[in-house]
Amino acid sequence: MSYHTKIIFGKDQVRKHHNNEAFSDYEKSINFKKYTFGTREERSAFYKGISEAMGRLEFEVINEFEDKINQQKEDENKFDYWVFIEKYYPKYYSCDSVLLSDILTRKLHGEEICEKDEEYIKDWNVRKELFELDKELLCEAFENYFDIVYPEEPQ
Repeated sequence: MSYHTKIIFGKDQVRKHHNNEAFSDYEKSINFKKYTFGTREERSAFYKGISEAMGRLEFEVINEFEDKINQQKEDENKFDYWVFIEKYYPKYYSCDSVLLSDILTRKLHGEEICEKDEEYIKDWNVRKELFELDKELLCEAFENYFDIVYPEEPQ
């Protein structure tokens, strides 16, 4: 989801906006700005920053909206292979490889993992190992899927 906002900068222009006065093309080009933020947190941090730098009376947010449609399109285009693995990988819930993949993924994302796991993978190329492991899991899940959809016929 992205967040869009339109802001008027300038004390006189904010006053004109409140009084419903017309703006010249020059004022519009100089004092009206549009911004797009990837997250609500980015947007909030931006607002906080300009409030501290300029003072609340020198700008006004005049239009703000969330772009859910583009986010939905982006989400639809992403392939979440873990949904596929979870559904078709045999013994998904009791597999050590799935657990290891979770540990490596958390490590790659900078999340905390236990000391025992940290020690176990300390000399690994985490990205390379995760790629190989997930590739194996996905291949086996696909083989299982293929056997379900196109079972071998007895000859």
